[in-house]
Amino acid sequence: MLIIISTIVVICYTIYFVIKVHPKKQLVNQMVGKSISMALGMVSSLTIGVLIASLLHGQLAVSTILAVVISAVVAYFIGKLFSFLAVIEALAASLMGSTMGVMLADMLPTSDISFFLIFMDVIYLTSVIATLEFIHKRLIEKETPPVGVTKPYSFVLMLTLSFLLIGMATFLDINHTESKQDMNTHDHHMKMNEE
Repeated sequence: MLIIISTIVVICYTIYFVIKVHPKKQLVNQMVGKSISMALGMVSSLTIGVLIASLLHGQLAVSTILAVVISAVVAYFIGKLFSFLAVIEALAASLMGSTMGVMLADMLPTSDISFFLIFMDVIYLTSVIATLEFIHKRLIEKETPPVGVTKPYSFVLMLTLSFLLIGMATFLDINHTESKQDMNTHDHHMKMNEE
């Protein structure tokens, strides 16, 4: 459940980022665009790598190939917003991030993956929020007639709902794992009694 929620959060926020930044991309110079593409390419691919390796735990080769391919597609769309050089930066960062994410998740014991997924979601969301806030400030600075600063209530609401969904999925995932362990212990005792 947590893996599904985390995947949905990453997909939704990446799409949200592309939609929000596309009309404002002219406000960002080439060097800043490359930096944004590299940072978001790395964080998103690291998160994607962890998600895929969590689903395919123990299958390092398949997880790595899937993570690299999916991360490259995401990085392309992030970098395409700014320039061709930004695409190259995002693709290089996504290659490194996706392989690191897969290796990290594959080395973790299955009991720690939920905690690590939450950590990666928080890092991803923080990166996207910081980037959007930076671009929003650039928009306000470049406006000739100063526009009143609007509060992004919808974004805060979406962020709050995301954290609530992640928290709820974690709670349900932990309860499901505990009940599964209790059933395994019960089955083990039943088999011992039969012998």
